[in-house]
Amino acid sequence: SSGINAEYGDGPEPCALLCAGTTGIGTTKWINYREHIIVDVDMSDCGFVSTPIISTALTGEGWTRSVTGISGLYDLTNKRFRVVPTRTYGFDLYKRAREMKWRIDWQAVGHVC
Repeated sequence: SSGINAEYGDGPEPCALLCAGTTGIGTTKWINYREHIIVDVDMSDCGFVSTPIISTALTGEGWTRSVTGISGLYDLTNKRFRVVPTRTYGFDLYKRAREMKWRIDWQAVGHVC
């Protein structure tokens, strides 16, 4: 994933970091799993030393409102997390994610020292 860093802090060596990124427009590696899709997000480039606070959004060319589970994150570490979206209507979620070029945009705030 690509990311942008914006450091902030009060001391001579700021330890807090805001890091943001995306899984990529049309390049997100969705995993098809039953009625869900899964994507693992790599944020190892951020350099967090502990698990940060993370917010996510599902974006793309359409149908994103028909999906739930975007803010329920799994397997959080200082380097990665997993998102498991679920459909609310009876359609092929994996196919729709690829057709609509869905991606996960994310922001994480944590410590780097």
